[in-house]
Amino acid sequence: MSPLLALVRKECLLLLRDPHALAVLFIMPILFLVLMAAALSNYLRDQPPPLSVVLEVPRSSEASQFFHEALMAQLPGSLLLASSDEALPRISLASDFSETLLNIPHKGPVLSFPARFDSQSRQRLRAALNIALAQTRLLAYLEDSEALPAEMTADERWQLIRQRTQSEVVEFQVLASGELSGKANASQLSVPAWLIFGMFFVALPMAGGFQREQQSGALLRFRALGVSPATLVLSKLLPYLAINLLQFALLLAIGIHILPLLGLSGLNLPGSPLAYVLLALSLSLAACSLGLLLAALARSGEQALLLGGGLNIILAAIGGIMVPKSVMPEAMSQLAEISPMSWALDAFLTLLVGQGTLADIAPDCARLLLFAILLGGTGLFLFRKRVQQTQWTTHY
Repeated sequence: MSPLLALVRKECLLLLRDPHALAVLFIMPILFLVLMAAALSNYLRDQPPPLSVVLEVPRSSEASQFFHEALMAQLPGSLLLASSDEALPRISLASDFSETLLNIPHKGPVLSFPARFDSQSRQRLRAALNIALAQTRLLAYLEDSEALPAEMTADERWQLIRQRTQSEVVEFQVLASGELSGKANASQLSVPAWLIFGMFFVALPMAGGFQREQQSGALLRFRALGVSPATLVLSKLLPYLAINLLQFALLLAIGIHILPLLGLSGLNLPGSPLAYVLLALSLSLAACSLGLLLAALARSGEQALLLGGGLNIILAAIGGIMVPKSVMPEAMSQLAEISPMSWALDAFLTLLVGQGTLADIAPDCARLLLFAILLGGTGLFLFRKRVQQTQWTTHY
């Protein structure tokens, strides 16, 4: 058996005997993926959730009934209640609602929110209220100007107002450009985000393994046997590269098959399979090269743990993993461009949301590969220098 194969086999056996490392690499990202997909399922869902709203009408009239219908049309699936003791948003019509519709300036209904009502639902309810009120005022104007036939029924009037106030908006999806995280649903954002986060955590067991071999004298024995530093590095990279590819496939499979069983939106993989293969390889090489550099820099297992864990969290925080870039301030979204996790997430969103192709993600993959070459080359140089300087009396 060649030295490289023997070292790879040894590394695989060590990994299988380390349940803590396997838990960090597999169980942690799976839990994050499921929990965050569930937590964001309402906020990032394709269809907004239904609302319960109290509509207080002191004096019923044709105008107030029309306003009720118009508001329901803007809030499909929602519930409009006449009264409720619960803490719900309330729309209060004035007693002279019908008589003042054509007043200029016009004083509209009073809208009040409970303290815990989220800002997204507040904006949605305000928009629905303004549209319904505008439609009601248009009906009042047409009736006042006698532009409507007297025999027209209430339903016919409603259909006419809808026709006069609705326009067809043509949407286009701009591929591989713009901020796609704002259009992603919970699964499209959570699955790739925590997949990337988990893949970069190979830096911890990888750097820790180097430190254990350093402290036990194994590296010096390998050197005495004539094993080159490049062979030692490659024997580490290959198992962790395989683990990264397994993480990639496993977490995507969970997004496709398991999330729908939990009542969450499932993941689809549009585009060419080659695009996902290229992204998986680029991301794996970038993560492993970071682990190699940390292994060469750290002087103890504790240093490797602190450097690896801290750097991963920082890269995730600024790279749109923990907080979507679409909700970041402009300065933060620009800062995110220095994180390799951001490049990988952009490539994922280009494929999943932007329906991108292999050519569309090539720039992001090229940045990941360049990152891997720079960090991997630096890590190999430092590791080679460190092995050459290692003595039997060296202790860390």
